[in-house]
Amino acid sequence: MSLRIYITGSGGVLGRHVCSTLTERLPRCVLVGNSADLTNLTETRDALCAAGPLDLVIHLAALVPVEEVIADPARGYAVNAAGTINLLAALAEAEKETGHRARLLFCSTGHVYRAQNRPIREDDPTDPISLYGKTKLLGEQAARAICFETGRSLCVTRLFSMHDPAQQGSYLRPTLERRLRDWDPSTPFDLYGAGSQRDFLTAKAAANQLVRLALSQAEGIVNLGSGQPQTVAEFAQSLSDVPLNIKPKGTDNNLVPDVTRLHEILGDLND
Repeated sequence: MSLRIYITGSGGVLGRHVCSTLTERLPRCVLVGNSADLTNLTETRDALCAAGPLDLVIHLAALVPVEEVIADPARGYAVNAAGTINLLAALAEAEKETGHRARLLFCSTGHVYRAQNRPIREDDPTDPISLYGKTKLLGEQAARAICFETGRSLCVTRLFSMHDPAQQGSYLRPTLERRLRDWDPSTPFDLYGAGSQRDFLTAKAAANQLVRLALSQAEGIVNLGSGQPQTVAEFAQSLSDVPLNIKPKGTDNNLVPDVTRLHEILGDLND
């Protein structure tokens, strides 16, 4: 029997890669993309009831750009925290009809941690570096508590720094690409946090890790990353065809994952 998989955020950059990866790995799987506004419980319940029996739910939908969350914090909490609660409430209601319980993979973020000068482990303290991180941590905590009380299998993945050519808006990659298009190579390239270390994982690689974890029996929290940190300056240089005369601005901080547990579960991260 083919797996029936429900995906929120399937239309986003990461979601599109996740759907492609799933169809490559499981050609016979049935993918059901969420069409509901997760901030609306009735709409979410109707969508899940219409989806039929589900084996797996991959929850990617979120308000992600840090600037957008800062500009509208109420919406940030409504989508990232309350939306997760609504999803689980609606899923429980739908399962009363189907009698079939789905496993949940919830995609969270490395922003739930505080910056440290060493790779961050899953059991390190959470002290969000951004308001976005605070909204995702609240969603995480709700999902973990609800799934524990109801006996639902849950894997929480904490994705650190993802990038993709299709990204737009205020994400780091498109911001740097816009600046590089207008930059005069004879002048310094101002770069805030140039010495900050991050783990820049491509969206395709992130989707591969997410899908493999979703299809495994792994539970609990798992950091996602390449295990090969770069400075922001090195990442910026990788996007340029000419050497950058980088002029560091601001203060640096490091936010990179310890991916030991990820390796233990998946083995080779490139499979």
